[in-house]
Amino acid sequence: MNAHIWAGEMPLLTFGSEEQKEKYLPLLCREGWIASHAASEPQAGSDLYSLKTTAQKHGDKYILNGHKHYVTNGTIADLFIIFANVDPSLGKEGLTAFVIEKDTPGLVVQKSTSTMGVRTAQVAEATLENCEVSASNRLGEEGAGLAIFNHSMEWERGFILASAVGTMERLLEHSIRYARTHRQFGQAIGKFQLVANKLVDMKLRLESAKAHLYKVAWMKENKKMALMEASMANLYISEAWVQSSLEAIEVHGAYGYLTNTELERELRDAIGSKFYSGTSEIQRVVIGKFLGL
Repeated sequence: MNAHIWAGEMPLLTFGSEEQKEKYLPLLCREGWIASHAASEPQAGSDLYSLKTTAQKHGDKYILNGHKHYVTNGTIADLFIIFANVDPSLGKEGLTAFVIEKDTPGLVVQKSTSTMGVRTAQVAEATLENCEVSASNRLGEEGAGLAIFNHSMEWERGFILASAVGTMERLLEHSIRYARTHRQFGQAIGKFQLVANKLVDMKLRLESAKAHLYKVAWMKENKKMALMEASMANLYISEAWVQSSLEAIEVHGAYGYLTNTELERELRDAIGSKFYSGTSEIQRVVIGKFLGL
C-alpha cells in the first residue's frame, strides 16, 4: 500500500501531465489498479546513478532495455513507474521516468521472490526487452528522473513507516497486559525492574517515533521540504521498531518465541523496514550531507 501511494500515485500527481493524471489517478485511487516503482537494479540500488536500463528515443517513441529487481507489488501491479537513462554519457542528468502499463509488449515480470517478512509485498523482478513506449508515457521531462525519484523518496521515507508506529503501540499494549497478568515468584513480572525497564524503553521509542512522523507530516502539510527529516524518521522508526519487537519477545519469554503468538512475525517484518526507501546506512549518509559532512 505504501509503495502504491508514495512511489506510485504521488509522482504522477506532482509530475504527470494532465492527460496522465486524468487517465491513471482515478484508476489507482478508485478502480483497484495497483502501482509499482521500479528503480533498483543488480548494480544500482543505493547507487541510483549507476542504473543500466536505457531508453533510446526513436521518433515519438522510446525503446527501453534493462533489468529491475526488488520491485514491490511487481507481480500484481497494473502500472509501473520505471527509471531509465536516455543517454548514459550524461550520468544522472540522463535519468528519466516512464509510466508503463503491465501488458506493454517487452515488459516481462518474473515470479515473486520469497522474503523473510512482509510476505504480502509481492517483491518481483522485471525485464525490459525492446519495450516500446510512446513519448506520452514519459513522466516529466527527459533528465527529470532524479528529481522525480527524490520526490518519491521524500514522501516514502517520511510515511512508509506510519503503520509501524501503530504496530509499536500495539506491541507495547500487548506486552503491558502480559506483564501485568503473568506471574513468577509470587508476583506479576511487570513488578520486576528488568521487565519494567523494557516496557519503559518501548514507550520512549514509541513517543519519539510519533514525534518524527508527525514532524514530517506537519512540514509536508505546510509545503516545506523535508528530505532530511524524512530520512531521520525512516532511520529512527525502523531501528526502533526492530528493537521494540525484540523486547516484546523478551518480555513474553519463551512464550514470545512461539509462532502462534505472532511476535516472531512482527520481528521479521520489522527487520525489513531497515531496507525500505534506502538502507539505514543510506539514511545516515543523507542526514550527514544535510549536516555538511
